[in-house]
Amino acid sequence: MQNNIDHIANSLTDRQKKLLRAIILEYLKNAQAVGSKVLASGYDFDLSPATIRNEMAVLAEKGYIEQPHTSAGRTPTEKGYKFYINDIIDFDKNIPEQKIKLMQQLLSENYQSLDRMLSAIHRFLAKISGQLSIIAEPDYSLGILRSLQIFNIEDNKLLIVVNLEGGIEKTFTLHNTYSLSDAQINALNRYINTRISGKPIHKIEKTVFNDLILDAQKESFLFDILSEIRKIIQQVKQYNIRFEGEVGFINQPEFNSQEKIVQLLKIIDNKKDFLNIFQQYATEDYTILMGDEIRGNEFTDLVLIFGRYRVMDLPGFIGILGTKRMDYRENIPMICFATRMITEMTTKGTVMPYRAV
Repeated sequence: MQNNIDHIANSLTDRQKKLLRAIILEYLKNAQAVGSKVLASGYDFDLSPATIRNEMAVLAEKGYIEQPHTSAGRTPTEKGYKFYINDIIDFDKNIPEQKIKLMQQLLSENYQSLDRMLSAIHRFLAKISGQLSIIAEPDYSLGILRSLQIFNIEDNKLLIVVNLEGGIEKTFTLHNTYSLSDAQINALNRYINTRISGKPIHKIEKTVFNDLILDAQKESFLFDILSEIRKIIQQVKQYNIRFEGEVGFINQPEFNSQEKIVQLLKIIDNKKDFLNIFQQYATEDYTILMGDEIRGNEFTDLVLIFGRYRVMDLPGFIGILGTKRMDYRENIPMICFATRMITEMTTKGTVMPYRAV
């Protein structure tokens, strides 16, 4: 696995590393600045509070912890969190067995529908992490169209089924404004598919449909229907990004004001930013970005962890956007496990047994 966090803390002594781990663990639990008395009484360091304060001063000087405002305690910096993540990274071999089985069960129950499978894993990550889970569907614009089928359904509507190579299917509905008969729809299916099947989605939307619509200008109903179908192809091409979260996420101390909640809502509404981030790190197995590394100072208290999965060679991304106090020990390996399982399930059609690597 690759990630963008450098190996740090080589200059720290073993005692300083133990103290830094303890400070981070205390802060993860309580969201309160950690003082020397807490460390002296709550951990078996066999050190006096004065010695602990001296070592904390060294850690602060080296940029691993900082003193918030007038508090006597210290909190981890991004550099401190990165030390902690590197320190626990081997724990990707120790995902709780129960959570492994739950994810495999979700994959098995939803394997016949890619949309249901991704949605189930998306909700699962939000629930077990207590953070916001984020998913970018596969980049369907790179997919090859196998067929586009139009069907008459009840309530004077048309069902549009877009089939991509590899068994990927997307469905849409349109109003049958012109009350097309089954014979007309069959003729329309043949007309469209002889022109667009076997071509990449992004080329169909940009070039092929231009020619189709120009040819159909003399027939107003055909022109209108093809224009609507083109809009559907544009929807298929779009990189769809969704967020999912439990109610408890917003109750964390990091969102203790209306201003911070509004800021969070603005962040998740700006989906194009996340798409740009995913594409920037698209070659990595997983990526961890903190604060300003994500984009701008509005992300100061947040961390974004995500991994890349593949569906029939189409790339997608899944991860977690949350507070820096999240449970890295489980969240990082669970995201890596989820991406591997989605890729294997959609490639081989079965859930592979979990093996620590």
